[in-house]
Amino acid sequence: MDYTSNIDERIAKHLAGEIAPEEQVWLEKWLAESSENRQYFEQMQRLWQKFVPIQLPRSLNVEAALTRTKAKIQPRSGKAKVLHMTFWRYGAAAAIALLVGAFWFFQQNAASHSVLLTATDNILRDTLSDGSMVSINQNSSLSAAFSKKSRNIKMNGEAYFEVVPDVSKPFVIEVQQVEVTVVGTKFNIDNSSDPNWVIVSVEEGKVRVKSGTQIEFLTAGEQARIRVQDGNFERIQTKPSSNPSAWANHQFEFDDAPLSEVIPLLEKNYGVKITLTNKALENCRLHVRYNNETIERIIFLLAETFSLEIKQLDGQYYLNGAGCDD
Repeated sequence: MDYTSNIDERIAKHLAGEIAPEEQVWLEKWLAESSENRQYFEQMQRLWQKFVPIQLPRSLNVEAALTRTKAKIQPRSGKAKVLHMTFWRYGAAAAIALLVGAFWFFQQNAASHSVLLTATDNILRDTLSDGSMVSINQNSSLSAAFSKKSRNIKMNGEAYFEVVPDVSKPFVIEVQQVEVTVVGTKFNIDNSSDPNWVIVSVEEGKVRVKSGTQIEFLTAGEQARIRVQDGNFERIQTKPSSNPSAWANHQFEFDDAPLSEVIPLLEKNYGVKITLTNKALENCRLHVRYNNETIERIIFLLAETFSLEIKQLDGQYYLNGAGCDD
């Protein structure tokens, strides 16, 4: 049986995860026929993995994309160079069709680049295709689909964004029923601390927050809390000591903040346990900025500031001292 008929399309469908069971059987028989066939398939697989590092939508019609792409690229190539070898005659064309076809398909559907990012036990930091920076908190994820006209994000959990300005392509984030639109800014979105609320905190710039029919604009130092159940919208002015994005950049600003607020933030953002053995220490107030310091360094600075004794036992920190008056 001639298994080489439309082999390019069958390989593409296999790599895209859309091959039919009967076509998969044909492909496996073709692979078993010779080492050349296996080598050809592995070459296509390597090219696919190198040049198409994107999550393909389930609706992708690879065969149609390849057909359209071949029609588009054929006039540009002038006289095609034909390799008169039984097997390799279509190797170059298949590679071009496979790679260019996928990208052309996405461009035609206004999604030129897609990516899925997931953080499990550790914070994940990455740069998106437009140059924007994103930090994804533990057990959180996002999918990004960028085109020539739009930058769209869908997320779960918590993420911190530093968006590259581009007035022609708004940066739109969807989480639950909330939509956040920006041009260029730094902000945090949290649906992880409490799944019943979506919390948007703006560090720099301006964002547009939409929940149902309600639209609000937030600027630096402002926060919106949107209740998932009914879309109820609360707008508040954030305190510097709330440090909503500290988990992402370990930058803290404490302005007359009591240790009763400081310690829980440090525990949350560094994943440690800190105990004030003297309850009166909770009233001590802190005026300081920490810029990406280690937790060991911060514990030392706290001890120096309030004349505290440090003990470390079983991975926990214990701070003891005279305490502070109310």
